[in-house]
Amino acid sequence: MSHRHVMVTRSAKLSCRNSQLVIRQEDEITGEMCEYTIPLEDIRTLLLEDRQSIITSALLARLAEFRIAVFTCDDKHLPNGVLLPYGQHSRGPKIMRSQLDMKRPLVKRLWQAIVRRKIENQAACLALCGCSGEEGLLALANRVASGDKGSMESLAARMYFKHLFGKAFKRGSDDFINSAMNYGYALVRGQVARSLCAFGFQPSIGLQHHSELNNFNLADDLMEPYRPIVDYVVASELDVDSPVLSKLHKRRLMQILTQMVWLENERYDLTASIEAMVSSLSNAISTEDPSALQLPRLTEVQMGVYE
Repeated sequence: MSHRHVMVTRSAKLSCRNSQLVIRQEDEITGEMCEYTIPLEDIRTLLLEDRQSIITSALLARLAEFRIAVFTCDDKHLPNGVLLPYGQHSRGPKIMRSQLDMKRPLVKRLWQAIVRRKIENQAACLALCGCSGEEGLLALANRVASGDKGSMESLAARMYFKHLFGKAFKRGSDDFINSAMNYGYALVRGQVARSLCAFGFQPSIGLQHHSELNNFNLADDLMEPYRPIVDYVVASELDVDSPVLSKLHKRRLMQILTQMVWLENERYDLTASIEAMVSSLSNAISTEDPSALQLPRLTEVQMGVYE
C-alpha cells in the first residue's frame, strides 16, 4: 500500500521513468544537479510548493494511473488545487446512480451523523489542549437533529474557536493560525476528494454543501469531522505566535496525513481512514442505513505520528 507523501519545496524538474517518480534539482550546498527517484506505487500524495517546478505530461498521466493526488500551491505557498484520478472504480456508474438516487431523509441523517461527530471531535480537541468548553460542546452534539435543523454546527464553531484560540481570534483572518489550519484542511480535503473519485462517487454532488461553483461539495461534507484533528495539531504542536508558516510547520502539517486515527473500533493512518470512510458511505447509501457511515474520532491515543 502507498504510504509516502512527497513535498517539493525547491525548483525541480519532475518526470517518470520505469514507474518511478524522477526529481532533478540542484543540491542546496554544492549547486550540482542531483537526481532522486521514488517508486510511484509508494506515493499517496505529491505536493508542488515551488511554482518554478516543471512536471511532464507523461508523469501526470502515470500519477493518475496510480491514484496519486497532486497538489498545487498559490503564491502564498498554500494548497489551491488538486489533480485527481478519473474513472478508476470498476463499479463507478453504479456508485454514481446510488448517489443520485439518495432519498432526502437518508441525506439528512447522514449529515446529522457528520455534524455530531465533528462537534464531538471539537470537544475532544478542547479537552486534549487543556481548554474549557468541552461539556458545552458535548451538550450541543447531543442536540444535533436530522439535517442539523437547529444549526448546532455553527453554534458549536463560535463556542469552539473562542475556547481554543481566545476571544480575539477570528476565523478567516490573514494570520498564522488561519494559514496553518487552511493548509491542513486543504490536504485533508484533497485526500477525501481523491478517495471519492477513485471509488466512483461524483464529488460535486454533496449532502449539505451544494454550491454550483464547487466541484468538491461531497468532499467538503465528509472532511468536517477531520477538521478538529488539524486544529489539534495547530494548537498543540505549532507556535501560533510565529510570524509566518515555515517549511518546518508545513512538513508537520503534511504529517497529519499519516496520523493514526480511530474509525469506529479500528485504527488507521488518516489517509487510510478516509478511504475506509468513503467505502462505508457507499455501504450506507446502498443499505439506506446512516449508521453504516464510519467517521473518525479524535482521541489522545491516536495523536502520535505514524512512522
